[in-house]
Amino acid sequence: MIKKLVIYCLLLVLSAATVCQAADVKQGTIAGKWITKSNGPLTDAQVLLFNTAVGPPPARDKYLRVPDVITTIDSAGKFSVPVAAGKYYLVMRKRMGEGTVGPPREGDLQFYSRDKKGAARFFTVKAGGITNIGTISEATAFQKKQVKYEKGMTAIEGTVTDEEGLPIEGVRVFAYLSPEMKGKPQYASEGSGKDGKYFINLSGKGAYYLKARTHYGGGKPADGEFMGGYGEPTAPVITNVEKGELKQGVDIKTQRFTGRGAQG
Repeated sequence: MIKKLVIYCLLLVLSAATVCQAADVKQGTIAGKWITKSNGPLTDAQVLLFNTAVGPPPARDKYLRVPDVITTIDSAGKFSVPVAAGKYYLVMRKRMGEGTVGPPREGDLQFYSRDKKGAARFFTVKAGGITNIGTISEATAFQKKQVKYEKGMTAIEGTVTDEEGLPIEGVRVFAYLSPEMKGKPQYASEGSGKDGKYFINLSGKGAYYLKARTHYGGGKPADGEFMGGYGEPTAPVITNVEKGELKQGVDIKTQRFTGRGAQG
């Protein structure tokens, strides 16, 4: 009996080791440099990777997709990051002011990987391999353009308010694929306007759960931050959007986070 138990335990250990090795093999590495003649190594710039299997290519002038992987460029202009094997769109961004999190701001340097026809280019990362994109020497200054609704767009819009029903400025709305609304959202809006209006442009049809909060980068809420979800506090409500449809009146009521582990 004891001998059988020992053999069984050994088999479990070997099985677990095999699973771990298999998981490791499924990863690869993407690496490169961002060095321009005008700016030299773009130290502390961000490399944003978007998995092609998860969503559409990044298109800042059409919609705001949240990256799947983020890493930082070092003092020599280099980056190297392990990722799951797959295909990735690549964007690089250098903040020209304070802060690193969030969408580009006026004057930020950026690079979108494109092919000769201007379409988003992807890089393939193979299990156990290294995909080196080489040295990128291009960078353009970001010029902010307000995303507005145009006929044929797929989008969601509404108003963000406080507990008293008053509009709140500067709150972002995030679109998730699951009702838990945790982890990385699929899309995000710009900050709501003075009238509390927000607008999320989407790449196509889908079913989304919406969360509103002041802070862009996720993580633990800050004391006094506005937070809320569409359909809460009873239960999250799904928002179905057809391709080419503008879903209007998706209003979200928020509360200030008190710092006691709950809203209120």
